Amino acid sequence: MKCPICGQELKPGKKDPNYLLCYNCKKKFKVPQKKIESHGDEDEEEEQKYSNIPPKQVRKKREAEMRQAYDEMLAAGDGSRKKTRPAPKPKRREEIEDDYDDDYYDDEDDEKMSKLPIIILGIAIVIVAALIIFVLLK
Repeated sequence: MKCPICGQELKPGKKDPNYLLCYNCKKKFKVPQKKIESHGDEDEEEEQKYSNIPPKQVRKKREAEMRQAYDEMLAAGDGSRKKTRPAPKPKRREEIEDDYDDDYYDDEDDEKMSKLPIIILGIAIVIVAALIIFVLLK
């Protein structure tokens, strides 16, 4: 092929053979792609194949199964299913009040905790307050 600018013969590049180089005018041109004509086989579609996507027939089959399972699940929610557990008995008012008390007094470990850290903290607060008053009055 010849250079469209100067008419000199183009040579393929050493680094990238997809380009033709003209050493006279220092230009590079992309190699023209030849068009491949189809032979009339338009009925056969070439699908791109990916490793993680199953063929179309398998996808349709699985989709139909999933739709059927979803419809069955919705039908089961209508009440056509038997109850497996009996409903819990309602509690009396006294039992409900007892439950609240149990939740409040569950922390028996708090009563066993030593009061020594609280006493030390109180003494430290009194000492710091006394020092602040002493510094301000001085």
